[in-house]
Amino acid sequence: MDAVDFLTKEHEEAKALFERIEASADPAEKERLLAEVMAALRAHTKIEEEVLYPVIREQMKGGSKMFEEAMQEHQEAKKAMKELESLSPTEKDWQDHFEILMHGVLHHAKEEEAEMFPKMRETFSQERLDELGEKLEADETGQIVVDLPVEELKEQAKASDIEGRSSMDKGELEEALGHR
Repeated sequence: MDAVDFLTKEHEEAKALFERIEASADPAEKERLLAEVMAALRAHTKIEEEVLYPVIREQMKGGSKMFEEAMQEHQEAKKAMKELESLSPTEKDWQDHFEILMHGVLHHAKEEEAEMFPKMRETFSQERLDELGEKLEADETGQIVVDLPVEELKEQAKASDIEGRSSMDKGELEEALGHR
């Protein structure tokens, strides 16, 4: 499966999980489904940041701007997930935080599908898209370990507006970006 199809499929799976959470009246089910969607989102953001975004930034016209915007959106999603983890579906603020996460993620997916993915199809050969798709899947399933160079981690930290990034070592950068 090529990179665009692979990522689109993951977007659809996340959307379906969000819809199930919204439809459920059972707090325990909401919590279970939320844990499932958050695990999927963490894996998804990790593979995009490790495999896809460096290629987009370096090899696609307008890729730097797309990279920076996508990294900001990933940071917002990670922050929303962290806030939701400390809440129960029975708490007053849970729904507001859930909606922030859901709308942010769905906006990000829609934007990628409308802007980034068509440009990927224009820029890269089918062979290259297939290769990227294989790498994304292999990274997500743990078949490969992507070891990003410090320079790439610093670019991602800058695009994510992570404070104190200039004094961080490689491990701290990976931790701040959620790659560990």
